[in-house]
Parts: sequence; C-alpha cells; structure tokens
Amino acid sequence: MKSSFIKISAAVFALALLTGCGPEGAVEDTTPINDNVGAVMPDPAGGLDAMNGGGFGGGPGENGWTDPRNLAGNADADGWTQADPSGNNLGLPVIYFAYDSDVLVPSETANLDKIAAYLNLEKNQRLALVIEGHCDNRGTDEYNRALGERRANAIRAYLAGRGVSDARMKTQSFGEDKPAVEGSGEAVWRKNRRGVPVPMIMPR
Repeated sequence: MKSSFIKISAAVFALALLTGCGPEGAVEDTTPINDNVGAVMPDPAGGLDAMNGGGFGGGPGENGWTDPRNLAGNADADGWTQADPSGNNLGLPVIYFAYDSDVLVPSETANLDKIAAYLNLEKNQRLALVIEGHCDNRGTDEYNRALGERRANAIRAYLAGRGVSDARMKTQSFGEDKPAVEGSGEAVWRKNRRGVPVPMIMPR
C-alpha cells in the first residue's frame, strides 16, 4: 500500500513538472510588474477620446499613435481594424499573472477598471479589444496554449462584469510563442505571463 502511494506521488510530481505547474525549486517572485498600479493610464474621466486622437498614448504624432480613421484595409474577418497599428496599443497596460495562474490579482484589476471605464465612455463605443493570452516558456505547447486562453478569458470576463459588452471582445492565445522578453529565469518569465489588450475599431 505504501509502495503504491509513493509511486502515485512520484508520477503526479513528474506530470506536474512536465506540464509547467510543478515547483521550480526557488520561491517564485510574484511582485506585480506594473510599477504604477492604477496610474498607468490617464483618468478616463479626463475627456479621453481614442476616436479623435486623444487616446491613452496621446494624440497623433505622439508616442507613435495613429489616428485609426486613417487606416485602410487590414481588417479582420469581422471588419475590425487595429486602433493603434504602431504596436503601442493606445498605451493600454499589459495585465500580468502569477506562475501557472489565470487568476487576476488586485494590482492588475485596478488597471482593468480603468480600461473598462474608458471603453464605456459614449464616445468610445466603436472601440473593441482583442485580448491576447501569453505564457512563459515552461510547460508543453498544448498546456501553455490552454493557459493563455484561460488568462485572456479571465480578462474578458472581468471587463464584461464592468459593463463592457462581450460582443466588443475577442480572445486569442499565443501560449509561449510571442514572448515579451527572450530567455529564461524568473526575471524573464514574469514579464511573459501576461494578457495584452489590443484596441480595435469596429465597423459602423
């Protein structure tokens, strides 16, 4: 009986290591990446207007922000086009997660509350989000793809709970395929465990 228990325990431990949810030896650093929690973006009540050059990243010509009305083509299957093709995402913050987790922590939900308030402004009703889910490079491709999807869906569900219409959001998981930082080690991994809100313009 004791021998069977030991074998089962060893198998569970080995499986956990293979799937990226087992212990890594050292205690993980779960300090939030966002240093300016809740203050990364301007207050949405301050008259931000992404549709008219007053988005999170500043007006046209500032921080590489592009007026989305000047875009031509490059629409997805639903006719959505990127609001900020420069890659700055209108300055929307990246949302970070703890190791092997899709749970939103308070330090990150503070920024999600501001995103929701911004999207809920009457003038921004054509803005939508593609929410990307990403992981660090530990674990199998299949596991990380599923974890990335859960992270994106956690963000989507939170924003929906703050009044953002679900029809204005899509999710996409990249797993470990698009790291923010190359390499390994906790300093790198913690920057790659993330959800990225990509602002889009919906057709009229």
